Amino acid sequence: MLAVGKSGFNWWYSLQITPSTTPGEVVTPGSGSKGSYVQLCSAANMANDCYGIRLWFTTGTTAATIRDILADIHIDPAGGTSYGALGGISDIFVPQCSSAVNGGRWFYFPLFIKAGSSVGMRGQANNTSTFRCAAWFFGRPTRPENVPVGTYSETLGVSGNGGTPYTNGNSAAWGSWTSLGSTTRPCWHWQLCFGHNVGTTTAQMYFAELGYGDGTNMVTIIPCKPQFNPGTAEISGSPMIDGYWEVPAGGTLYVRGSASGTAQTTEAVAIGIGG
Repeated sequence: MLAVGKSGFNWWYSLQITPSTTPGEVVTPGSGSKGSYVQLCSAANMANDCYGIRLWFTTGTTAATIRDILADIHIDPAGGTSYGALGGISDIFVPQCSSAVNGGRWFYFPLFIKAGSSVGMRGQANNTSTFRCAAWFFGRPTRPENVPVGTYSETLGVSGNGGTPYTNGNSAAWGSWTSLGSTTRPCWHWQLCFGHNVGTTTAQMYFAELGYGDGTNMVTIIPCKPQFNPGTAEISGSPMIDGYWEVPAGGTLYVRGSASGTAQTTEAVAIGIGG
């Protein structure tokens, strides 16, 4: 994200500045509960106010094993290690994320972080096998008035170590809309996180869509977000695709999906940014 609207970012920071097959930091999730934090950005490196975060998740797979993973990115405005003190994003659903060379899972969140803050990540899974996360932080926009940025997040659809199950359509048909829950505060930026809760995957393509409405009359916020299943090694990845739609407090979000062949069990989580 080097430009947003009619503004560009004059500053960015990341631990990951060159290509690597082992990008970012290793995160060890707790089994059924949140593990310890790993620092993604120190107070010294958060030299400017941040207007957006790009995340890249990789190597979150174990062969022949279900890998539900929920990741938190949290902030300590005092620059220490009390990351849950204020703000951040909870329960980013990144199941069976592939190796870096197979793409992994990418997200962008327009969340404000003040200069001098530190940022950490922790995880939760159905086992304690590690995953990796690389992060980029963007700031100093040339025209701040043109850059939408939020101050809080909401996550909908979390269930256990994963997301809400929904039924894909087979052979490129669409399944029905499934509710992920309702917002408690207004949100305007959206990310859709989805993947499998299975121990054996098949090589095929999936699309998922995020919608807002009543289950019948729908606005599609994110259309046709792809997921790539490159083989039977229980790995999958998805690109960075977001959606902008103003959803009021009490608004319900829905997901539906389609598989290129016979669909496998799939779950989803929606994350909104507001403020």
